[in-house]
Amino acid sequence: MICGIVEQGRSEPGPLDAMLAALPGQEADTEARWTGASVAFGRRGRVLRDDRTGRVPRFDAASGFSITATVRLDGRASLCDALELSRRDRAGLSDSALLLRSYARWGRACPDHLLGDFAFALWDAKRDVLFCARDHVGTRPFYYALTGERFVFASDIAAVLAATGVSGDLDEAAVATRLTYGVRSLGARTCYRAVRRLPPGHALCVERGAVRLHRWWRPEEVPPLPPASDDAVAEQCLAILTEAVRDRLWGAGHVGVHLSGGLDSSGIAVLAARELRQAGRAAPPAFTWYPAPGPGLRGVAEAGVYDRIESVRRQEDLQLLCRPLEPDDVIASLRGDGTRGASSGTLEEMVLRTAAGEGVEVLLSGLGGDEGISFNGRGYYPQLLRSGRVRRLWREVRERHRRPFAALLFEAALPLVSRRTAKVARRLRRGAWPFRKNVAFIHPGFARRVRPLPAGPGLPRAGVRATQLRLLQSGRHASHMEQWAVSGARHGIEYRYPLLDRRVLEFALGLPPEQYRRGRWSRWLMRRALDPILPSEVCWNPSKRESFESARGAVAEAMLKVRGMIEERDELPLRACYLNLPRLLEELDPERWRASGSRRQKPVLNALFFLDF
Repeated sequence: MICGIVEQGRSEPGPLDAMLAALPGQEADTEARWTGASVAFGRRGRVLRDDRTGRVPRFDAASGFSITATVRLDGRASLCDALELSRRDRAGLSDSALLLRSYARWGRACPDHLLGDFAFALWDAKRDVLFCARDHVGTRPFYYALTGERFVFASDIAAVLAATGVSGDLDEAAVATRLTYGVRSLGARTCYRAVRRLPPGHALCVERGAVRLHRWWRPEEVPPLPPASDDAVAEQCLAILTEAVRDRLWGAGHVGVHLSGGLDSSGIAVLAARELRQAGRAAPPAFTWYPAPGPGLRGVAEAGVYDRIESVRRQEDLQLLCRPLEPDDVIASLRGDGTRGASSGTLEEMVLRTAAGEGVEVLLSGLGGDEGISFNGRGYYPQLLRSGRVRRLWREVRERHRRPFAALLFEAALPLVSRRTAKVARRLRRGAWPFRKNVAFIHPGFARRVRPLPAGPGLPRAGVRATQLRLLQSGRHASHMEQWAVSGARHGIEYRYPLLDRRVLEFALGLPPEQYRRGRWSRWLMRRALDPILPSEVCWNPSKRESFESARGAVAEAMLKVRGMIEERDELPLRACYLNLPRLLEELDPERWRASGSRRQKPVLNALFFLDF
């Protein structure tokens, strides 16, 4: 985790103490700082056993460059070749030193040449410029504020707010958006007026008191791959995935893996286990949200998910760890400040606590496959219809659907009119009310006074690649990774995401659409690629449905406790003015909670994450 202050027009920067103290971490974390004429950089965190970041903050006297960074670079050999470094020079070069060399060579275009996970700030003293950049998908968070002539930045919103002169006033339009729509992206905004987010795939320069942003990663410009046979594409896919996993194991200490029983996490877990064993190391412990099924209907509901998890565990001889959810765990998670994006979610918090207890330093996650290499092919049928490939479309829907004419109408023709039309038609077909009213617990007066931020562009009507691009640029993954980075730092754990590797994503975006959906199978390429290494019941499981029935009892009991905590207060919480609190309290009745579906439960949790109770 990093932080820093740059003063414009003043001889000395402000103190870093409050910002460093506000960065998430553990008591054993190391702190480092560097102070120049008008710049102060800091870093706080756990140093991994074979850390490649190098000493940061660091100052290079020859160039006049200073840097603080949270960075893990891939493709180091290719980067060193491009930098024309000799074998002797590159041998002991850290990732932060490579960042400095890259900026010296390419200037503000240096992120184009970098692979890996990074967020950094580089001070160019000779030009009096601060250059900051964030990796292509935002695996490492970066927030900033410009107050007068002072620019402050950090890996966590709390650290930015801790800097002198940064206002803690809420951005009410952002608050209204969160309370109304929950996960809708805020873009570069946060819930605080003074604090901004550097978007993924962007860089910024601070020069003469002005902040200038530019987007350096443009996935829409990825060229299509040359034609190849299905077998060749599947082999190439597995090779790229293996390389992405291998790179994320290099330099890592004790590694753990997520294991949900799905295609993505299972593939990453198996590849990681085999790479570690090949290197003479123990297989990683696997952490899951799903406890072993117990008696009764709830146990039966999750049995299918757990059976798939167990098949992977048994095949690779993994240690499987899951901590059962308790009501107090739910309450502790809900009491985190949701405006600062610091909650990883109740179930993931259990994973972090369990992993920390096992001494895990790096946790591999399967996040990101759904929009990338294991995309389900959404938009393929309308794309075939629009391009006039009617025979191919008919063959596809006949193999996948028992009622192909209905599929042509609802999944190919109507989406070309509009996605909303297709959704309404599908609900009517099921006999449901076609127009859903958004469920929210925002205060009516606040909702009338402040309008939410406008929604970004919706999903396109047709096209696999266009849909992938829109989903990748929605900000959903970046939001998850920002939260997990902060929560992970509190437990001394770093998340890594092989499926969001830039090479993997650009390979996925270059594929022809039929690689994602073939006959009855969605996610077709990922299944073909992982077929040699996964149990068949995981690889060829047609359903992606997940079940969290085992957590319902703990969450329902927690809702009752939360209701009591709010009602017993002498004064209302400060943020209660933004919420319809009586209506929210009604929903916290355990029986009503159990009877309500996820469509009502998610807004309740969203409101409680915001409320300071």
